[in-house]
Amino acid sequence: MPGNQHVDARPEDHLRQLLRSRNLRVTPDRLRVFRALADSPKPLSMAALINLVAHDGVNQATVYRTLDQFLTMVVVHAVLLHDGVVAYELVPPFATHHHHFICLECGHVEDLAADRVDTALAHSLEGLGHQVMGHKVDLYGLCKSCATPNADRTPL
Repeated sequence: MPGNQHVDARPEDHLRQLLRSRNLRVTPDRLRVFRALADSPKPLSMAALINLVAHDGVNQATVYRTLDQFLTMVVVHAVLLHDGVVAYELVPPFATHHHHFICLECGHVEDLAADRVDTALAHSLEGLGHQVMGHKVDLYGLCKSCATPNADRTPL
């Protein structure tokens, strides 16, 4: 499944409504941060996000504040990358629901279709009476390129 494809006008309209419902202004800087996240095929670290929007005149403090607001409003969520760096990406309804495979060797992040994982999760919760409000699954291991035989590595 490809990464977050360019978000059409509807998710951006949804963001505008959400911001207004929280008494926040729809500013060009907030929209630039949103669009940078929407256009990225992979989760973005704070440094990468700052670099992407800096050429549009968005300063570092604005990116931090905007991302904090987006986290609070559940527009984005955090993804822990292989090297301990936290990256961010849009969540539904702003992007397609998916999971990740993250290579511990090279850092490659691959989006995984959610259907099989979600079916397995739903099956494992049957009869427990829990009401799941959301989830995310990040799998860590070695990508095909890095997965060479090595006695020191034990797969799950």
